[in-house]
Amino acid sequence: MKYFTKEWYELCQKTYAHLILEEDEQAESFSEEYFQKLYLEKLNEFLDSWRDVYKIEQEPFYKEKFSKQFEDRFIYRQEHLKKILPEKILKKIADIRVFVLDRASRQVINDVTGFCNDNEKLVDKTIKAYNKYYSEASKSFNKDMVENINFHDCLITDIKQTDEYLSILFDNSGGFTDVYEIRLENYNIIKQDASLENSWWLYDEVYKVDDKYEIHALLENKNIGLIEFTASTENISFKHN
Repeated sequence: MKYFTKEWYELCQKTYAHLILEEDEQAESFSEEYFQKLYLEKLNEFLDSWRDVYKIEQEPFYKEKFSKQFEDRFIYRQEHLKKILPEKILKKIADIRVFVLDRASRQVINDVTGFCNDNEKLVDKTIKAYNKYYSEASKSFNKDMVENINFHDCLITDIKQTDEYLSILFDNSGGFTDVYEIRLENYNIIKQDASLENSWWLYDEVYKVDDKYEIHALLENKNIGLIEFTASTENISFKHN
């Protein structure tokens, strides 16, 4: 990847931490009592939302199951925010647990908003740079080969590989395409960090090099993490639903 790299994608994750923060003066100082009260309030909201869903579906509601789910998400988000926020902001947060529950002081909200906005500008700059490149480069592309490469949020379900071709099959129900298979003929894998199966296709780039097409893709597997995949091919074909 030249534009939509792993580093760029990780920067994308640092653009929205401010969106659901609510100002609360009680978040300005550490208080175990305040945290416990807020945690219970948020937990009950979460349980009520799922309880309503199960009423509609006429299925039994298991409070313990969803309480554990809420706790797991709380712990995961706490660790995630510790990784993505800079130390100078973390030091201003009186209780990271309260921040995870979307409450913060006005100063912290301002700092996080500035941090996210700066990152968003960098993310957008990369997108614009790739779009500018693609607008010019695509004039020499075979549109039948490249215009169907749009697999964002599609799940790779299977790989079929021979010496002559490589086929990638998708569950495209969560994506924006009716293509369920892309086939690369007379191909060469240039880079592949890990197995592609059970990975989500996030972003892609297309290049033409020595009369062949290069497809660069950034994928994510919940067990492995981010994966980069690059392959060159003489011909690209698609199968549609």
